[in-house]
Amino acid sequence: MLRRLAAGVVTASTTDFPATPAASAPPPASTANARMNWLRAGRNFYLALAAACLFVGALSLLIPSTPSYDPWSWLLWSREIVHGQLTITTGGTSWKPLPMIFTIPFALFGNAAPDLWLVVARAGALAAVVMVFRLAYRLTRQVAGLFGETADDTGRMTAIAPALLAGVIGAVALALSASGGFVSSNTLGYSEGLATALLLIAIERVLDGRPRQAFVVGFFVALDRPEIWLFWGLLGLWLLWKDPGARVLVVASAVLILVVWFVPVQLGCGSFSCSVTRAVHPRSNSLAFASSPFEAELSRAAWPTMLLRIKVVAALLILAVAVIVWRTWRREGRAGVSTPANRARITTALIGLGGLAWFVLIAIMTQAGFSGNNRYLVLGAALVDICGAVGFGWAAAELAAVAVRRSRREDTRGASGAVRWAGAGVLALVFMFGPNWVGSNLISIPRTHGSLVYQAHLREGMDAIIARFGGAKKVLACGSVMTEGFQVPMVSWALGVPTTRVEASPLAGSEPGPPPNVILQTRDTRSAARLPFLSSWPAVTYHYVGTSGPVHMFTYGCSGTSA
Repeated sequence: MLRRLAAGVVTASTTDFPATPAASAPPPASTANARMNWLRAGRNFYLALAAACLFVGALSLLIPSTPSYDPWSWLLWSREIVHGQLTITTGGTSWKPLPMIFTIPFALFGNAAPDLWLVVARAGALAAVVMVFRLAYRLTRQVAGLFGETADDTGRMTAIAPALLAGVIGAVALALSASGGFVSSNTLGYSEGLATALLLIAIERVLDGRPRQAFVVGFFVALDRPEIWLFWGLLGLWLLWKDPGARVLVVASAVLILVVWFVPVQLGCGSFSCSVTRAVHPRSNSLAFASSPFEAELSRAAWPTMLLRIKVVAALLILAVAVIVWRTWRREGRAGVSTPANRARITTALIGLGGLAWFVLIAIMTQAGFSGNNRYLVLGAALVDICGAVGFGWAAAELAAVAVRRSRREDTRGASGAVRWAGAGVLALVFMFGPNWVGSNLISIPRTHGSLVYQAHLREGMDAIIARFGGAKKVLACGSVMTEGFQVPMVSWALGVPTTRVEASPLAGSEPGPPPNVILQTRDTRSAARLPFLSSWPAVTYHYVGTSGPVHMFTYGCSGTSA
């Protein structure tokens, strides 16, 4: 079924424009050459996409930038691996192989490593947005039968108006939806944006009839989110059954995925289960502690992740496709269902259902005790965004078709061009100015920028206050070091030590331990409390060293250069 579906979509995509007249047609190429041209076309696009996104990612460092909690941990582990050691605890983030592919070689560049990883993470997020545009554009052309009505450029441009609308809506929906935190999390160096881009590339390789390539790309997605193993594993089983030549690839990949996920954890903490133990003991604000984690993940995290109108239109598209396929099957049988447009419609509906299945899977994991962070939902949100965006494009094309039929003009082809642009414009206005379906769900650019700048100032302030005290060695010579919990990996990186050497501020309601000798006090966000509280140790008088940005430094039992 997968092979027939992929073949149908490839057939649809190759009929976008009319054939060249026979008199001027080039000699027919062999099947092997044709396949190689498809491969080169895909490879060249992906290389250009990577280069452009990396360039933009590098430019993004012109604004104040910093990694966040998990990325700092990956950078720390990479530096330790380069120096022949690895310390993984059950008290920090979980091991994740995908970013380590980059952060391990980046560790060779010393203090440049955090910025190098930020370039890759941001480039991956941008690539995900581009791939949503690309797939929504492609599927809309196929779903609506926009295969080019004329051979001239004007005809082609009028035919693609609904597809352009779908691409833009899909890209905007992924990038600017407020609740999903796509911009903020990926700007801070999380890896879900990169994983989403790889997932969408894998889907496109399936649509192009290249399941082996899709499996290889999916392998890298499986290095980021273990939940993807369910879908990636199904593709692997299909290859084992249908493609004997891919069996070595599938088996070797399955073994390698287990090695890179679990062997480093064993080496770093002495147990294969350290990362799992950490993952099922999330922070107290996790939805895993809700009365019904499964329901809470769906209603309070997954549902708000996307714009409401995208969800509604995606649901309507899936329903419409089900009705169309059922009626076509009853009238015409398999031949009617197998038309390029119907195959593309089925593909789009399956993509939307795949996104919903991802949400359900994350909800099940949350019910099992995992954290259920919003950023885990990005992969599913991208799929639903594509489905909903295609729904908008399809609606624009159908609106134009109805208007052309009612116009009673003889030159219906000329009329259809202008009407398609008009239909796309109408649907664009509906998307932008519908009654409060969009505005309340879009991010605030100024607020997001302010939050990201604050996080960058945390990094700058921490480095500066440590340097003004006399450097990392002098800080460590004082004794124990404590900071706000989310800043432990960043302070560990600045001091050049494992996270076991830096303590987190005591949790609310817990009994504080011995007073630390050095406190690097700060806020996780601009509105959070400044931690640790000095009042946690009332019998101790701390010496105020100084302030740098949002970071305050206090010492007990040692002295340094006052700031």
